[in-house]
Amino acid sequence: MADTRTEIGPASVVTGEIEAQEDVVVFGRVEGGVRSTAAVIVEEGGLARANIVAASVVVAGSVIGDIHATERVEITEKGRVLGNVASPRLVLQAGGAVKGQVAMSSRPPEAQPQSRTYSYRQAPGATTRRSSTTLPRKVVREEPPEPQPKEG
Repeated sequence: MADTRTEIGPASVVTGEIEAQEDVVVFGRVEGGVRSTAAVIVEEGGLARANIVAASVVVAGSVIGDIHATERVEITEKGRVLGNVASPRLVLQAGGAVKGQVAMSSRPPEAQPQSRTYSYRQAPGATTRRSSTTLPRKVVREEPPEPQPKEG
């Protein structure tokens, strides 16, 4: 079977969601979202105003949106990302830029925990006071108790 890929040409604008089982190469512009089980490559001169989820992502152009890769993200010397990046491996070449948070995580976005409820209490011996300066607080995080198995 020959390797296949989807190319968005330099004069093309794609609006909407792209889902692929192959590489997606952006020479033009994509606005929406891109999901691929393979790679997403935003070439020099390409622009993706999209959240990208793929096995690997290479940015040589510009991405405005979040990137999540299960394997690797590479941002070349001319690559620009305005958004958050989550991947177990990140290669940022000299001159490349990311403006957002970087998380070294391999879990896909839908597997990220939505929210957890914690209760907080003041640590023993800590006092509450008001000040014109911000002081670090001593806080103890209590997680909900684990259910105990019933004997019987």
